[in-house]
Amino acid sequence: MLRTLIFIALLLCPVLATADGATNLFFLHHSTGRNMLDEGDARATIASMNSRQGTSYELWDHDYNHIGLRDPQGGYVGTYSIPDDNTDPDGLHQLWTTSNPARDAILANHQVIAFKSCYPASDITSDAMLEERKGWYLEMRDVFDQHPDKVFVVMSQPPRHRLATTVAQADRARAFAEWLGSPEFLAGHANIVSFDFFTLLAKADDGSETRNMLRYEYERSHSNDDSHPNMLANQTVCPLFVAFLIETASSIPTPAEDMSFGELKTMFR
Repeated sequence: MLRTLIFIALLLCPVLATADGATNLFFLHHSTGRNMLDEGDARATIASMNSRQGTSYELWDHDYNHIGLRDPQGGYVGTYSIPDDNTDPDGLHQLWTTSNPARDAILANHQVIAFKSCYPASDITSDAMLEERKGWYLEMRDVFDQHPDKVFVVMSQPPRHRLATTVAQADRARAFAEWLGSPEFLAGHANIVSFDFFTLLAKADDGSETRNMLRYEYERSHSNDDSHPNMLANQTVCPLFVAFLIETASSIPTPAEDMSFGELKTMFR
């Protein structure tokens, strides 16, 4: 019952930070993101850092709609009902560029907002498709510009397993990931930053037949085309992701009156 009440309150009240900087971190993902957080012990890493440094960073994350939103302790508290449950580039475009309750709730409740597509977004079958995706992200950027009090962490998609893609598709996936971190996309937009998830997981662009594909040592299986990165990958990348979110959050001044998660829980005791 408490979790239900907290989730209702989340829809009504900002859950942001202290006067020292943003402490509320949010990550929208599907299964690859879930594996990274869980196998990489993201919440334990944040709790340990908070204990050592006297900080109060809190991570919220949202999975598929039927799994929903997790609070900073990892408990499930409801769902934002992402439109069509779609976090592919077209779905993210719909989420951010149309009026919908999920967008309203995310913007109301969180300040450092990270989001990514899953590995199917690396299936870029033509140059025209690549340009279409760039256009979607430029339109999303126009929306982010309207919310200078938020920081949007635009994450590149993970690469595909070598058995699930082609060299041409992998090359375009690399091009898309690099474009998301380029001055062409970021310059002049101070509240948009890029975390290059793709490059951390992909083999180098070295001219080989498996370039820009999921690194061999990060494959869950070498004999099937499951593109989910393995535990080694998640334990390697997750601390970098957490550190990036916290570094981003630490530079953001926020109003002292914003309500914390602990204060929300107190309201319903």
